[in-house]
Amino acid sequence: MKTRIISAAVMIAFVIGVLTTGKLINTEIITVFISIICAVGVYELLHNAAGIKSKILSIISSAYGGIMIFLLDGYISEAISFPYISAADIEEGSVTFYDVWQRAPLFLTIIYFLFAVAVTLYNHKEFTLDKIAVYSVFPIAVVYGFACLDSIIIDNKGIYYLLLLVNFASICDTGAYFVGSFFGKTKLCPEISPKKTVEGALGGIVSSLIVSLILVLSFGRGHILAVLILTIPMCIVGMMGDLFASAIKRSVGLKDYGNLIPGHGGILDRFDSMLLIAPVLYMFIELRVI
Repeated sequence: MKTRIISAAVMIAFVIGVLTTGKLINTEIITVFISIICAVGVYELLHNAAGIKSKILSIISSAYGGIMIFLLDGYISEAISFPYISAADIEEGSVTFYDVWQRAPLFLTIIYFLFAVAVTLYNHKEFTLDKIAVYSVFPIAVVYGFACLDSIIIDNKGIYYLLLLVNFASICDTGAYFVGSFFGKTKLCPEISPKKTVEGALGGIVSSLIVSLILVLSFGRGHILAVLILTIPMCIVGMMGDLFASAIKRSVGLKDYGNLIPGHGGILDRFDSMLLIAPVLYMFIELRVI
């Protein structure tokens, strides 16, 4: 427990330092940080969870993850829109570097997927269906989750949105833990996570509702009712992300995705629920719901 507390304190202090520096100096600092943890997360998923023996293959996938964060760099909606470029635009020379850059994420993802297919065919005797799925699809999903997280943080209201995200993930999880410890009787999903209870889940949601109200009032933002209403489904999404990550680990007999953070496991162990919440939260931000 002592190791877990110390690691948490160091981790929180480091993240706050990165966010503060990035917001005050250059948001690219935040993007670099998220790029690194995305690359590590992809490596943990492939090498530790999926059991991809070749470190080179895992590193190539990790590099794809890190590079993609830079290509998306807070502008996901634009990066995946793939606006049309006509032959006339090319002849007139009106196509800019930015036009090409917008298409880079799609091009790189296509290249990565083709690479994953080639690797699968080459290792067809070793790669089972689960390995094929993890190697070809999961890195793309992890990248998208971290890219949405990056977009949320570097937004003008990024700190507010990040605190909401942390509330939906961590505060809800903490509230669920304490309420479940004292009042939990009905198992939520015993085959995947025996300690989680329905009572705990409800307690976690109530905890997040209280914190959501405090955040909205503290930051003076509008949409109070919208944030409170969204807190419930967002907490549920966070629980789904946590259970989904646990289901993957349980299916391969893994306790943690990694050991990078003493007492806490790996990157994916800390960001599992956030990676599912971030795309949904980003969607509502883009829709101007909150």
